[in-house]
Amino acid sequence: MKLNLEWLSIDLLLEEFIPREATDELWQAYFNLSESIFLEFNPNARVPNREASKRLLSATSPLYKVQRTIVFDEIRTPVAFLSISYDTELSPSYEHDQHLCQVNVRIAKAFRRKGIALYLLKILLDTVAFLEKDTVQAEVENKVGKAFCKSLNGELVHEETQHRMYMEDVNWEIVEEWLAKGKEKFPDTTYELFRDCPDTDIEAFCETYTEIINERPTGEMEQTIITTPESRRVEEQNMKKKGIDWYTMISREKNGEISALTDLMHNLKEPHKIIQYFTGVSAKHRRKGLAKRIKAEMLIVIKKLFPDVEYITTTMAPNNRPMMAINEQLGFKSRKTTDMYQWALPDLLKLVDDHLSSTKKKRNKDCQKDSPL
Repeated sequence: MKLNLEWLSIDLLLEEFIPREATDELWQAYFNLSESIFLEFNPNARVPNREASKRLLSATSPLYKVQRTIVFDEIRTPVAFLSISYDTELSPSYEHDQHLCQVNVRIAKAFRRKGIALYLLKILLDTVAFLEKDTVQAEVENKVGKAFCKSLNGELVHEETQHRMYMEDVNWEIVEEWLAKGKEKFPDTTYELFRDCPDTDIEAFCETYTEIINERPTGEMEQTIITTPESRRVEEQNMKKKGIDWYTMISREKNGEISALTDLMHNLKEPHKIIQYFTGVSAKHRRKGLAKRIKAEMLIVIKKLFPDVEYITTTMAPNNRPMMAINEQLGFKSRKTTDMYQWALPDLLKLVDDHLSSTKKKRNKDCQKDSPL
């Protein structure tokens, strides 16, 4: 698809980016763009492994759909990366979230502040309308993206802070203390680790997981996460396709109930880090120190199974004070905050159209000033 931005005297070429089918040229363009933006905002960080990224993007799931586009200029310089993602009808969350979609616009630094982001967002929103979605969300973690969303009156509906803990900074004394107290006060509570959820537990596990994860603080964000035995099996297979070792730990009470859980994910192509995805305790089993105990139990597992891991990352809402306190005691330190903005589609379309009209008028006025006539 070719576009002419007349007020900039520039032609843009939009090419669909299907990771499993992408040419080497498209992959190179994607990496050039994504890595330059990553290093712009994370100058001292390790660039994501390309093979890991390829495998992550190439793994598809029947539960959700992602449409990706790479934008080039006339000389094939990558200008932007666009994406739209949404649940499919096979997702157990579809009934609740079918009106939602997430959009992403990433622009190379040299092409910002020219109205290009607005123009490309307009194209994305036309697709959103075609898909019959009425609510748009955007998750952003850098200052440029946040400023762009604020300029479009995005409603900040949720914040999540990423925390990182280096293994050399783990407070092992507090870990041992929590383990000892837990065993003393609740000797009948046991802890189990698995990759594929056992068939005998999967019904109860999915019910508990859905209950707990939807009780976490999510601000005003419209989203419900529903896990069923079928979707859990799909996600287990999808993680394998992505090259990720996914471990889940649960605590079990004497009566057999699952009372707490946590996840970790480890990519063999990026062995230096582990992501601890989610930790939660069932409402009726709180105030028993289960969150502390299961975090401590998982740290022992990480130390044993992944001795070469350098650090662990986890994210949570800043107002989740109990979990924030637990992480701080263990040795986690906050690094950056990701914001989720949300719009009603008609409102965002009008705002984008208004901004584009103003941008074109300003550009035309500037051109008239510069004209020798």
